[in-house]
Amino acid sequence: MNFYKQAADILDRLGKKEGSIKGLTLGNAEVTDKKRMYAVICETLKHNTTLSLVLQESKLLTLEKKLTRSLALLLLHDLLLQSRGIQASEAWPMKQAVMRHKARLKAEFVKAKIKVGAKKDGLVEGEEELLLPRYVRVNLLMMSPQKVIDAFIADKWEFLPAPPSPPAPPGPNTFHRDEHLDFMLVFPPKSDLHLHPLYTSGVLILQDKASCFPAAILSPPKNAYVIDGCAAPGNKTSQLAMGMGNSGKIIACDLDLRRLNILKRLTTKAGCTNITALNTSFLTLDTSEPDNKKVSHILLDPSCSGSGIINRLDHLVDAYAEEQEQATILETTTTGGAAERAEAEAKKKERLLSLGEFQVECVTKAMTFPNVRKVSYSTCSIYAEENEHVVTTLLQNHWPKWKLSPRSRVLPTWHRRGYSADVGDIPGLVETDEDRAKVADCLVRAVPGGPEGDLMNGFFVACFERVGKNENPALAPLWKGQAIGGKRTHDEMDGSSATGEGTVSAAKKKKNKKKKKKKSTGSEGKDNDTAHGSQGEAGAEEGEEDEE
Repeated sequence: MNFYKQAADILDRLGKKEGSIKGLTLGNAEVTDKKRMYAVICETLKHNTTLSLVLQESKLLTLEKKLTRSLALLLLHDLLLQSRGIQASEAWPMKQAVMRHKARLKAEFVKAKIKVGAKKDGLVEGEEELLLPRYVRVNLLMMSPQKVIDAFIADKWEFLPAPPSPPAPPGPNTFHRDEHLDFMLVFPPKSDLHLHPLYTSGVLILQDKASCFPAAILSPPKNAYVIDGCAAPGNKTSQLAMGMGNSGKIIACDLDLRRLNILKRLTTKAGCTNITALNTSFLTLDTSEPDNKKVSHILLDPSCSGSGIINRLDHLVDAYAEEQEQATILETTTTGGAAERAEAEAKKKERLLSLGEFQVECVTKAMTFPNVRKVSYSTCSIYAEENEHVVTTLLQNHWPKWKLSPRSRVLPTWHRRGYSADVGDIPGLVETDEDRAKVADCLVRAVPGGPEGDLMNGFFVACFERVGKNENPALAPLWKGQAIGGKRTHDEMDGSSATGEGTVSAAKKKKNKKKKKKKSTGSEGKDNDTAHGSQGEAGAEEGEEDEE
């Protein structure tokens, strides 16, 4: 297939949310020149605002009917931004269609850059890649964090005794320990550790901080039987094994055989020996099977919209998809597309509701396992339909047999909690604003990006506990302790339940240190096929490891 036609197909699929940039380029077996494909897709998306304006003002698609919007954007990118121009035969009709208007297109590009306030290279402020820290989980099955720190210091890295204040990624050649997760180290953006001996040996695992929250919150004890219901590509699974010290048993389920095979390779590399991988749907598991009757903890990170994923250029896909949709509406209607926009918004809402129903089904299934005590539910979504609304529905259906774990057991020092305005009424449990604030206080949210965000991907976690015979199913009081992280309190950010901002006292740190000796998980997402690393199949695997 012609390179540009294949690239246009990938752009179309991105516009339809059928995959991620790296999954469709580096992880795509049909792409031969993976490095070039990844580069042209990324650069076209980064310059999309300016290129789309050139396309609109030049009326190229009206003048050249055979050109599609995606193909035209790619050809414009190479014509206007690459010194070598369009890398295709002069006889190719699509290249000829663009080159016929070369002078006009270059003139419109100059005007477009001025109009949108672009920089010299055509980038608009905000289009450049969002630089988040490189988070690294230390695999406690193989080495302690202190030994890893010592190794990097020996490699001439500077270890910071505390994170930057106000919160920001560490500077060049510096790193620090995470303030919430004892097993996590934080490096500068774009730190490439794929060839580091500690990475290749399985000691270091590249995993977004927010993705570590669910397993840290679930925190199954040693010798437990655990299910990871939507497990691939396996970072959360290996984190569970790490916390359990390779004891007990973890049943890892995933329907995607390719991703499940990646899970097997990555968990083997991490030294995990207590994982049984099943190529099946969690929803079809027989709860009466002997092993399943022993299950006490279940981790669920089911399919979601992925709207919180912004790391490594994926934030550009949402903007591109929305712009493509609006451009199509304007190009195919004479009324400005008001009705079509309303229809598109309704379809988006319908999709979120459908995802929410599936997510409720997953957690409900988990609650039917006869001896399960705790169920963690997480998404990499920013939408209430997949987060607080799902929690509300589950409590409406299963309280008082099940309740939310109190904040004291759900990353208590994490500053950002759920959004109380999105918590619904639950007869007998949630009927006032104070009740909604108590529910929100039990939930964990991470706001994507920075500087107003949390310097990580967007995430949401809730943990449900089965209510025992003599246990009180009522909501826990609001947390009164201090919180770490964030420039502003949750109350200032969104008007929901407030959680204070501050630092941990020396006594608190000492207490946490003692707790760490008892639990190897320390003080405490997925279906987004993103990738990072070298090109080809290995690169795709590394990328899916990064992506969680």
